[in-house]
Amino acid sequence: MKTDEFIIPEELDSAPALTAADLRAHSGLYTLLARCLEAEVDFELLALMRGPLIETLAELGLELGQDVAEGPEEQVLSGLAEEFAALFVVPGAVMPYRSVFETGRFFQPQADIATAAYREAGFEFRNMHSGEFPDHVAVMLGFVGRLLSRHAEALEGGDTAAAEGWHQRRARFLRSQIGPWVVGWSRRARSCARHPFYGAILELVEKVVWADICEIADEKTLRRLVTANRKPLIRPKSDPEFRKASGL
Repeated sequence: MKTDEFIIPEELDSAPALTAADLRAHSGLYTLLARCLEAEVDFELLALMRGPLIETLAELGLELGQDVAEGPEEQVLSGLAEEFAALFVVPGAVMPYRSVFETGRFFQPQADIATAAYREAGFEFRNMHSGEFPDHVAVMLGFVGRLLSRHAEALEGGDTAAAEGWHQRRARFLRSQIGPWVVGWSRRARSCARHPFYGAILELVEKVVWADICEIADEKTLRRLVTANRKPLIRPKSDPEFRKASGL
């Protein structure tokens, strides 16, 4: 999508029923996007992207580029770490928290609302590093991945009621907690990205999230979410203690 473009389908048809295999594949995609945004790329992730995941990434339209795909590991990881810090961590970065996006401050009610959703689904948010909050974009995307996985498990077990419950949790979370900010945040971060890898990851986040929301939201809701994502940028006070994401 272009910088300020939001495509709202002319006809909002019911989404086709997904199989357990479809759900697991989509869960894996959300989990990968979350991992790329929660911390710097390490040797393990780089090896996965160069090996088992390379065809999947190409199918998604995410080209690693020759330097990431073939360059010396230490050099590649150093360049990606520098870009990660510049985009998401250091003063002046596009802080990856819903609270900051919507209020300009850290750890506002948006963080508590996210925590409540995790607990309602049977998960617990735990800090892995200091200064991290549950409304980090990576934690929220990772949570969607968990919901998709549980939905798949319910289908595989023949529990249609549980499957519907997991679907409804995901739909609510996408509409109410991810929908109002993630696409807008991703676009701002992408406009600041210098490394093609993070530009591609952020563009994929936009496309995946918006496509999923279009499947579970009506036109009125979509138009409200467009307005929310176009919220003017609020610069937070810098604090080096706010670092990477934590996990569920």
